[in-house]
Amino acid sequence: MKYLAGGLLIVFFLILMYLLFRIWLEGRRERIAPRNIPGEALPAELRERALRPLRQLNAYYEKRDPELADACIDETILPDEMLILGTNPGEIFHGRKWTKHLLQCDWKYWGHLSLDVERSALSRVGTALYFVLPAQVKLNIWRFRIPVRITGILEERDGLWYISKLQFINNLNTAYVIGSWIAALALLACLLVFCLV
Repeated sequence: MKYLAGGLLIVFFLILMYLLFRIWLEGRRERIAPRNIPGEALPAELRERALRPLRQLNAYYEKRDPELADACIDETILPDEMLILGTNPGEIFHGRKWTKHLLQCDWKYWGHLSLDVERSALSRVGTALYFVLPAQVKLNIWRFRIPVRITGILEERDGLWYISKLQFINNLNTAYVIGSWIAALALLACLLVFCLV
């Protein structure tokens, strides 16, 4: 029984390493050459004006100064209509107060977010524009980078476009993540059996 548990321990360890390598490899590919997201062909002037708040948001994320949160909101966001869904399940932010809280926490504690604004896909939704843009977060831990996809809604007010909705999505293959959890649990079970026998 000990040999069987030991053999399974090695097998599940190798499976776990393979899955973790695949997660890393796909994440790297997505960071280097993000998949093209189709959008609508918009007039160049409209596209330029619509990308303004995304470019400014990116500039504020590069500065990472929590004291600039109010300025960022005033220049890029419709605070009373703002709804942000973060990458974690409990990250649901609404309104100016919580938008400011999210920006300040991101700039203090989250990794360095960089938006690839020029690759944004834009599509009309009534009078608003839906956007999807690739991004990446460089975490401070071991300079690890995670591809992120950001979606949202842009609305026009007094001739300027503003962000009214945002959703941050970790752009990782969840099938590999779930497979890694299963392999890790199986590895733990085999380790327990190996130690008890």
